[in-house]
Amino acid sequence: MAMKACKECGNEISSDAKKCPHCGKDQRNWFLQHKIITAILAIAVLMIIGSMGGEDTDTPSTSNKQSTNETAVTTKGQPQEPPMVVTVAKLVSDLDNNALNASNTYKGEYVEVTGTLVNIDSSGGYFTLEPYNDSFTFTNVQCFIEEEHLDAVAKFTDNQQVTVVGTITDVGEIMGYSLEVETIK
Repeated sequence: MAMKACKECGNEISSDAKKCPHCGKDQRNWFLQHKIITAILAIAVLMIIGSMGGEDTDTPSTSNKQSTNETAVTTKGQPQEPPMVVTVAKLVSDLDNNALNASNTYKGEYVEVTGTLVNIDSSGGYFTLEPYNDSFTFTNVQCFIEEEHLDAVAKFTDNQQVTVVGTITDVGEIMGYSLEVETIK
C-alpha cells in the first residue's frame, strides 16, 4: 500500500485516503471537493466553446450587400432565394421544442426575422431580438451588424419591433440564434 504525507498535518497516510485520520483534512483535489461548482464551470466552458463555433463556408456571403430592391447574390454568383419569413417567437418555439431540428431547419438559412429589440451592444457589433421583452430568458436572436448599419441601429429604442434580413450562422439550445444581418427594414 502506497503512503503519502497529509496536506495539512504532514503525517503519513494511505494514498487512497479521502480524509486524514489524524487531522480530518480532506485530501481530494479542489474539483472533487466541489462537485456542483465543477459541474457548473464545465457547463459554462462548454457553452462558451459552443458559441464560438465557426461559420459554415457554404453559407451565402454577407459581404455582398444589396439594396432591398435588388436580388441578393451568393458567393457562387447565383441569385439568392427570397428569404424565409419567420418571427423570433417561432424560432424560439422551434428551438424549445427540438434544438436539433431547429438547427437543421434554420442554420445557414437566409431569413427575414421580426422581433422585439431588447439589447444593443455599446460597441455596435450586434443587437438582440426576443419574442417579447423578458429579462429572464436567454434564448434570443443575436443580430451581428456591419458598419453600414450603425446609423440605423443607433436610432432604435428598447422594445421596438425590428425586422432584419440575413443568414442564420449558428443555433444553440441555450443562447439561441446568431444572424449575420444583410439589411434592416
